Parts: sequence; structure tokens; C-alpha cells
Amino acid sequence: MFDPTAFDNLKVVFEGAVYDLDLTGEVQIVDRKDLFDFARYERCYQIHYSLPFKKSCVIEFHLRADMGHFLAERHQMTKKNTAGADIQVVYKGEEIIHHNRQHLMEVWGKDKHWVWKEVNSSNTPTTYEGVLTFDRVITEEMVDDVLQMISFSVDTLKQLDRKDF
Repeated sequence: MFDPTAFDNLKVVFEGAVYDLDLTGEVQIVDRKDLFDFARYERCYQIHYSLPFKKSCVIEFHLRADMGHFLAERHQMTKKNTAGADIQVVYKGEEIIHHNRQHLMEVWGKDKHWVWKEVNSSNTPTTYEGVLTFDRVITEEMVDDVLQMISFSVDTLKQLDRKDF
């Protein structure tokens, strides 16, 4: 038996919360990935979801932990505790993302960091991405924050769908 890391515990909560929303019909899970990068000793869990039968906007929730996170946990560093994981919320979709990016920045709060991308392809229509990152490590003590982030992301999907920004 192994001792689960903070990443493992956060992943279970994270995955369970989104699957509960899928079971109630609030969201539809589109994809999920559980990746391990052996070269960098990095784990990344992603779950992608949208409103049911509406793929014009998809959210990718990324939970990522690297060697620094794992070493901090193993050595119980107390100076700057980085045991935990980083979270990214990625909005992907059609022009609705591009047109409502200012509102997304406002509703998530001004203390967050956003990167906006326009993806052009000769094979598919142009898509847009908004990548939201947080300036803190998410620890096991912040499980309630993770649940609120998931809930809030679903609320913003519903707002985008209604276009009532």
C-alpha cells in the first residue's frame, strides 16, 4: 500500500465533484486525462466538461504537481510549503470566449492571471482559449476552494450560454 500524496487526494475530490455534476446532468464530461511525465517528474490530471450537448464552450480543469511539490511534501518543508498542486482553468471554444473575455476576467477577480489565445487552423474554424492561473499552490486544506472553483466554472458556462454578461 502506498501513502497518497496531496496531489492524489486533491485529484479524488476534483474528479468526484465533476463526475457528480455529470451524474446530475449539470455538465457533460467530454474528456479526461491522467498524465505522468517521467522526464520532468510531473503529474497532470485534466477533466474537460461542457454544458450538456453544448460544445461551443468547454472547460478544461488542470491539476498539476511537479517534483518541487512532491519533494516539499516528502521533506515536510515548512518555510515555503509547496506541497499540493497548481490549478489551471481553461475556457476553450468559439467566438463567445473571445467576446466575453473581459467579463470572465471580472467575475473571476482581478487578482488572477489570464492568457488569451486565438487558434487558427486551415482544417477547422478559429477557436479561442482563455487560460486562468492562480498565484498560489492549492493544498489539501483548500479542498473547499477547489469545489467552489468547479461550481463557479459551471456557473460561468451557464452565463456564457445565456449570453447575459
